[in-house]
Amino acid sequence: MPPPTPVTIAPLGAFTSRSGSAVIVRGPRGVGAVALTAAHVASFAGKKNVLDVKIGEKTRRGRVVGVHAELDLALVDVDDVFDDALVLDVMSADDIRVGMKVEALGVPQAYAGIASAAFRFVLEGKGFDEPRLGTIMATCGGTHAMHTAAVAAGMSGGALVERNSGRVIGVHSFGDAFFGGKRDVCVLAERIKEIEVEDNIDPEAYDSRRVNAMIFASSDKALRELAPELSASERAKWIF
Repeated sequence: MPPPTPVTIAPLGAFTSRSGSAVIVRGPRGVGAVALTAAHVASFAGKKNVLDVKIGEKTRRGRVVGVHAELDLALVDVDDVFDDALVLDVMSADDIRVGMKVEALGVPQAYAGIASAAFRFVLEGKGFDEPRLGTIMATCGGTHAMHTAAVAAGMSGGALVERNSGRVIGVHSFGDAFFGGKRDVCVLAERIKEIEVEDNIDPEAYDSRRVNAMIFASSDKALRELAPELSASERAKWIF
């Protein structure tokens, strides 16, 4: 499989301050190619619903066209840019297995290799490839999966893919890898089928306060099952 097209999403004119990632997939119900990302990344769009979306070397304006009602998933559309990009298939939740070999995709922010204890290898000249590889540790309720592939700041919203097929398992949502741990959690991409696509979406759907509350509720529920040893305060630190 050729390398997936890197996709970065940022607030309008703000690539240097904060950003997230995305992956190009086939949208639900015949929508066509769209950028799948995390809802907390889509919330960068603001009331005017405008995002800077860099796909490969091209930067275009994007807009949120769908947000999951409960999970950290959203869809972003960019007109006339997906033609040259690699569109990935989404893996069925039924095909995900504990021990499956995976790779974390995404575009780390410039400082991520220095700021994260999990990315000390960058300073040692080892590159990113090896720590981005990992395995599935556990799944939960058809909504989330825990894995060992390292995810750095800026990679939120990027894809966790199965190494052999390149199919998208999920979207990076939260975890402890950025703080030196070895576990991260993705929202299963198959749930994209539950997202309603709207050309004129209400900005309230991706408002950061609403999205954060929604993410915390669904993520905390999943993490109680995925990592029962964590206390409530420890789970909160993972999620935010």
